[in-house]
Amino acid sequence: MNTFSRREIFPLVGVALLGTSCLSAHQAEPSEIKMILPGSIGPGDTVGICATAGGIRSDSEVEEFTQKLRSFGFAPKEGKTVRERYGYFSASDKERAEEFMEMIRDEEVKAIFFIRGGWGCARVLEYLDFDVIKAHPKIIMGFSDISTLLNAITIKTGMITFHGPNGNASWNGRTKTWMEQLFFRAEKPTFANSSEDDRIRTINKGTAEGELFGGNLSVVSSLVGTANLPDWEGKILFLEDVKEEPYRIDRMLTQLSLNGIFDKVSGIVLGRFRDCIAEEKDRSFTVDQVFDQHFHGIGKPVFSGAQFGHVVEKFVLPVGAKVRMNADNGTLELLHPVVSHK
Repeated sequence: MNTFSRREIFPLVGVALLGTSCLSAHQAEPSEIKMILPGSIGPGDTVGICATAGGIRSDSEVEEFTQKLRSFGFAPKEGKTVRERYGYFSASDKERAEEFMEMIRDEEVKAIFFIRGGWGCARVLEYLDFDVIKAHPKIIMGFSDISTLLNAITIKTGMITFHGPNGNASWNGRTKTWMEQLFFRAEKPTFANSSEDDRIRTINKGTAEGELFGGNLSVVSSLVGTANLPDWEGKILFLEDVKEEPYRIDRMLTQLSLNGIFDKVSGIVLGRFRDCIAEEKDRSFTVDQVFDQHFHGIGKPVFSGAQFGHVVEKFVLPVGAKVRMNADNGTLELLHPVVSHK
């Protein structure tokens, strides 16, 4: 699985989004928008592939992803920019937005997945037509930088989106199980780690219910102050990241804390934070220590180590759905179906 830190290609995102923050600090109110469920999918359905975030490094990424989708029974349909090169993107912001909107309007396409994360989704938001997206509800799934699209689409349209694998990530039997339960059969699974080797760590005990929002920590922190995150009151916040030093994790969590997000949410679920290790271990806290400093004693349930994000086996989490978290046993229970069953 190819992974890399957004720090390598994402150094000025706060500056890039400053104009958006100044123009509109209003945050959308999901409770004011009726929840929309995308249609269910199954074997034989067409899945669109977009390159809305980073561009590919080689055509083999596309070939491998289309093979994965066919093995799941889907008929892949490539977007027009997926195999193109434009710096660290596939094409200009407008062209990538047009590719995504074409997949939205295409009645043949029942779901949209993404070739990879990286950086770029925030740059296309101004070119998206959220009224059209709302009028054509379909499954939209990705993670890492795609977290921007997921949160923005859900809060602006009310449509459930999905935090799950991109094309260059791992797709395995566990992924297939989650997809079959959620997308094929409209079930309400409980998300729990699959192995004793992937144990959760309870930071604060307890249970909480709320709408699920979040994703990659670097991405979420970069969107603070814009209209592309929800009002966090009563929400369940989920976060993950990869290859970020503990002090950077600390800095981003502090940004969320100073904006009052931890005071508003009902509970917090932390993913694996893979390879978030200090170069100078004798001069650093561990990530677990950083988590304890931020969350211990905040009066709401928190646990870490859940299987989502930049890990081999990952949950497919429905953004905007109502869930019940249990920090004692490290589970997330889905409280309603997240697709409209055919």
